[in-house]
Amino acid sequence: ERRDALLTGMEQLFPKGTSWTVPTGGFYSWVTLPEGIDATAMLPRAVSQLVAYVPGTGFYVDGQGRDSMRLSYCHPTPERISEGVRRLVGVIESELELIHTFGNAPVHLPPGPATPGPDLA
Repeated sequence: ERRDALLTGMEQLFPKGTSWTVPTGGFYSWVTLPEGIDATAMLPRAVSQLVAYVPGTGFYVDGQGRDSMRLSYCHPTPERISEGVRRLVGVIESELELIHTFGNAPVHLPPGPATPGPDLA
């Protein structure tokens, strides 16, 4: 029931260019966002709308996964899942509007963990 609430919400509301897995077990769906959206950078805006996810970068050691997220449906009720999808879609659409307005300058990070270093200049 919870999985179906998540899948139905994504099918009905997610913007073009978004894809996701259909889980046959477990409590998560892996989502790939439309081109240009960085799930890690978007997370604070999603949290401000009271919805959270795990950015895809948490599942890679080489910096991949910026365009991905893992959505969980194990705890919330189906009604709260549907509301969460609706809120997340609003955040994604806002990101797409920003990209449309200002363009998309991809961030090129070196492989491996991004660790701040001292300013030696």
